[in-house]
Amino acid sequence: MMTAADTQMLVDGFGALGALAVALVLARRPGRTTVQNVLMLVFGLAGLFYVFRALANATGVEAFGLASLILACALPLSALLLAENLLRRHAPLAIKLVVAGGTILGVVAAGLAGSGLERAFNLAIYVPLALALVLGLIMFRDRATLAPMENAALDSYGRALLAAGLLALTDFGLGSSFGLSALGMLGLAYAAAAGASAPRRWVDALKELALAAMTSVLLAAALLFSRPPASLLEAQGVLAITVSALLALSVLLRLQSGGGDQQRRLFEQALAAADTSQLARFIDTASRAAPLQGLVLVEGPDLSAYDDGRLLAAFVDGAVTDLVQLERAPADNDREACEQLRDLLRRHASTHAILISATPLRVALIALGGSTRTEEDERAMVLFQKMASLIAARPAGATT
Repeated sequence: MMTAADTQMLVDGFGALGALAVALVLARRPGRTTVQNVLMLVFGLAGLFYVFRALANATGVEAFGLASLILACALPLSALLLAENLLRRHAPLAIKLVVAGGTILGVVAAGLAGSGLERAFNLAIYVPLALALVLGLIMFRDRATLAPMENAALDSYGRALLAAGLLALTDFGLGSSFGLSALGMLGLAYAAAAGASAPRRWVDALKELALAAMTSVLLAAALLFSRPPASLLEAQGVLAITVSALLALSVLLRLQSGGGDQQRRLFEQALAAADTSQLARFIDTASRAAPLQGLVLVEGPDLSAYDDGRLLAAFVDGAVTDLVQLERAPADNDREACEQLRDLLRRHASTHAILISATPLRVALIALGGSTRTEEDERAMVLFQKMASLIAARPAGATT
């Protein structure tokens, strides 16, 4: 007969698999952005938390329970760091004090308790409360100060964080015989892995959720039919394990190179259907698809504070560059050129610059939200740049 501890161990195991997969993919990528570094920290800590909690349930060793509690207390602080980076502003001091203070007190309490997973873990009830504060920062942000891609990323993370916070309550015995917070963490991992392909509206997210729920129920029903459960608790456990397994599989598939096929296909369709009669019309229609949403074209008066030659020199390694590449430019590169382009990006709160034409100088700026798929997005930018530069170089009045 399957016990609650068995279910907890398996659900946490799948949660650890999804979270650590995201962290590993990010760790292996060179030139990570600050947001990606924080994402790696968040999912690394979350994955280790579920690993240790699964081990605590599997072995009964109290040290694993203590380690999981310490990691649980650190999760809200890492989530706050992620929110601040995505929002591009600091959280109010009161929220920082509550989250950071709760982390410190939780770790101290864990060290003092140190006598059993259940008793120690109940000291971390502040975790869902702290996550609620972080969620409030995300949900009640000033959307006008962020680019469309950044708002889309924050919406995706916000929905997943809401689910994670609500499911975290089950870890304290509220509404379930076993903790289901791993399902919420897998939702966050899915949002990170999907990037610009993640659902943008609540209704789209609900449609995906309904489809996943229906698939999970049907699969769980088939398993229960082949082996009838001995109790209602066992039936609930089979459903929870099935949902976590499917979510973990979805995360792994999204992290694979083919995970962005839908986004790539939609982007290529947008380019194919774009109006190429004029550069302005082409940019207007092409930038309606991710990852170009929110693209800003700067030219003429917008560049009057900069030296055109210096800006061009900053694109020495290609027609597409970003803040990370500019900050890590070799010593032999023109430092002033890189600094001018960095200043232009920061002035427009952007992360990537695309050189459209040199004479006259036209540069497209884009702000990407938190995503694990930067390379895929940059390939799309290169394709856009090639088409835009051809249209920009076409003689006036030409239509083909």
